[in-house]
Amino acid sequence: MESSIFLEYYPKTIIDVFIQVLCADGGTRCAAVTAASLALADAGISLRDLVCGVAVGKIANPDPPTLVLDLSDVEDKEGLGDLPIAMMPRSKSYTLLQFDGQITFDEMRKALDIAEKGIEKLNEIQIQTIKGKYSQLDKEIETEISKEEDI
Repeated sequence: MESSIFLEYYPKTIIDVFIQVLCADGGTRCAAVTAASLALADAGISLRDLVCGVAVGKIANPDPPTLVLDLSDVEDKEGLGDLPIAMMPRSKSYTLLQFDGQITFDEMRKALDIAEKGIEKLNEIQIQTIKGKYSQLDKEIETEISKEEDI
C-alpha cells in the first residue's frame, strides 16, 4: 500500500491497516490488498491510485494445464503455480508480484495479461463502490436540506 499513498502529505504519521479474514477459500492476500485500498480511500487518505489484487494460477485439470484467475483454495493447493499480483491500474505499476511453482515465459505473459484484465474490472467495481457511497451521502444531505427548508 505504501507506494500508493502520498506519504509526503503525512509527515511523522503512522498509517496502520489491520485486516481480519473471517472466512476464506483462497486469495486472502489479494482480497486484503483490494479492501485495504478502499478502506484508505474511504478514510480520506490521499492516494496516487487505488490498488487491486488478483491471483492467476496454473491448474493441472483440465489437461493440458490451464491459467485461471482467482484460484480457490483447492485449486491453489493442488495447482502447478500461483501468481499473486497487486497493481495500481492507472499507471500499471505493480505493488506486488510473486510466483510459486513452474511456468513458461509465454505462460507468464499470458498470466500477466489475464491479471491486468481482472484488475481493470476489479478497479471499476472499486470506483463504483466509492462513487456509490458519496452519491448516497449527497441524497441524504439533500433530503436533510429540504426538510430544513420546509420548517
